[in-house]
Amino acid sequence: MKQSAIEKSTERKLGRPHGSSSEDRRARLLKAAGEQFNVRAFSEVSMAEIARSAGITGAAIYNYFDSKDELFQETVKDRIINYNRFISDAVAISGSWKDKLNNLLDAVAELQEQNAAFPQIAAVVQARLLREPEKYQEIRDLRNESSLIYGSLISEAIHDGDLPKDIDISITGDLLMAITAGAIPTVSFYHSEPGDTDQIIGAVRALLGIDR
Repeated sequence: MKQSAIEKSTERKLGRPHGSSSEDRRARLLKAAGEQFNVRAFSEVSMAEIARSAGITGAAIYNYFDSKDELFQETVKDRIINYNRFISDAVAISGSWKDKLNNLLDAVAELQEQNAAFPQIAAVVQARLLREPEKYQEIRDLRNESSLIYGSLISEAIHDGDLPKDIDISITGDLLMAITAGAIPTVSFYHSEPGDTDQIIGAVRALLGIDR
């Protein structure tokens, strides 16, 4: 009996290598893909170039990702998951919402120093979320998790009397997230000299009135 495309795809995925070395190669591919997607248009990025950057053969990359589109989505999800972990840990400290936000900004600065920002990728994701919302639902869900973390800070600020009680928590949280997750990486993209990140974070603290 002739196999269906789904059955063949399942067999191919089941045949993907497992183990620590496999996980390391996958991580290298995601890192290399992030670097490529962040400096080139999606159409200009090649799977072969990503594989070479990760030290993997062009054919072997398909043991991990079936297509460039799948690799792009997994790269975005991996980065958002990492980002959410960082900021969730940052706001888990005791103290006021300003203390937590300051700690969160420290975490953002650390991520920035690791070259984890991806303003170019973010722009592509936003466009695709509009065109293919169902296909990118997992990414939207992860983004919503980020939004909830920022919203929790806004809720605490309202409780402390630092923000009006009638302010929209979701909108205000998203604005705060836009500054930290969007504006900081974008500005850092154009100001990448040593010490610029500290200056950018300091400027954000001054604008938000949470100087240490």
